[in-house]
Amino acid sequence: MIKALHMDDRLIHGQVAISWTRTLGVDLLLVVNDEVVGDMRRRNALKLGVPAGVKYGFRSVADGIAFLNDPANAHWRAMVLVNNPHDVLSICQRVSGIERVTVGGLRKDAPMVADNLNLTDEDVQDLKDVLDMGIEVGIQPTPEQRFRDLRAILDNR
Repeated sequence: MIKALHMDDRLIHGQVAISWTRTLGVDLLLVVNDEVVGDMRRRNALKLGVPAGVKYGFRSVADGIAFLNDPANAHWRAMVLVNNPHDVLSICQRVSGIERVTVGGLRKDAPMVADNLNLTDEDVQDLKDVLDMGIEVGIQPTPEQRFRDLRAILDNR
């Protein structure tokens, strides 16, 4: 069901639409975010990045978790897209079977911890909590790039 859980503040963009969907054989891009689900203009802009032949959906965090846990949706090969560590943690706590979280980039007003990755102290704690669940978390903007484990970076913060 879940082929990938990917965190990137851009959500759907060229790297997701082309590289990730092809490499993973994704047939559903599922944006899970409380703000985006209520913003029609943003949803319409994000739809433009969805490649032909791939379905898309926008769900609140609670609805996204329910969707991912519903056996009727197990046929989807989904890439779940979020734009913040808190949503990553919420999903990982409530959806079984997630083994890895890939991070494309977060460029908000917060200290830079790695290239294209800025995190607040709360963000760092949320990602440490995910790591403590035995789930790998690492920087990997595209599938062609090496997965860079975030544990060592976060442990130094």
